[in-house]
Amino acid sequence: MTTRIPPELVIFDVDGTLQDTFLWWPDVIRAGVKRFAAQTGIGMAEPSYDLACSVVGMRDEGVWAPFLPDGEKHRWRDLRAVVLPMEVAVMRSGQSFLFAGVPELLRALRRLGAKTALASNCRSTYMAAVREGQGLEVLTDWQFCLDSPGVSSKADMLACAFAAANTKHAVMVGDRENDQGAAQAHGIPFIWRRNQRCTISDADAVWEGGVGELLSILGFPEYPGRAP
Repeated sequence: MTTRIPPELVIFDVDGTLQDTFLWWPDVIRAGVKRFAAQTGIGMAEPSYDLACSVVGMRDEGVWAPFLPDGEKHRWRDLRAVVLPMEVAVMRSGQSFLFAGVPELLRALRRLGAKTALASNCRSTYMAAVREGQGLEVLTDWQFCLDSPGVSSKADMLACAFAAANTKHAVMVGDRENDQGAAQAHGIPFIWRRNQRCTISDADAVWEGGVGELLSILGFPEYPGRAP
């Protein structure tokens, strides 16, 4: 990290950072593609696990178009309309898909006086299901997505978080390049949650997933946390 002073605000990406989306998304998109193909008559290959995982964290067309054949990619909104209710059902199923230790981490940050915000490249219907179905609404202070007022990018979400918390003494925690890009746009540190989908060699710090580990990176070394 560029500073050892604990931040006043910690901004988290959601899918792939706080939530283990890969436990459920590949099966949902396969079922959704099958349903869409049956409804439309469009020939579509079953998505591989790697293809399904590669779009997590992308936005809009970048999520949906890769599953459509050439000549049909403009129908990504139609595919999303079929799959979105399936995603919402999973998020509201009563099963938690948060990575181990995430609730403990968010509660610890609150006890330590740090504010927390979510910044996700999703739309409001999915965000509401995640907030309510996965418990993130009560565990974080603010939640922003592409449908939030004044938002057209993840960098905009960070600006909204700064305004809500009345501070720019913040860090961004995420798993993808667009998370780092948003942090760089505002000149704040970026902590990369290590994963196999991308490599970010110039992050300010790398987080392996432990609770005490991240709190120590943030400048809370006195926290007697335990790794999940």
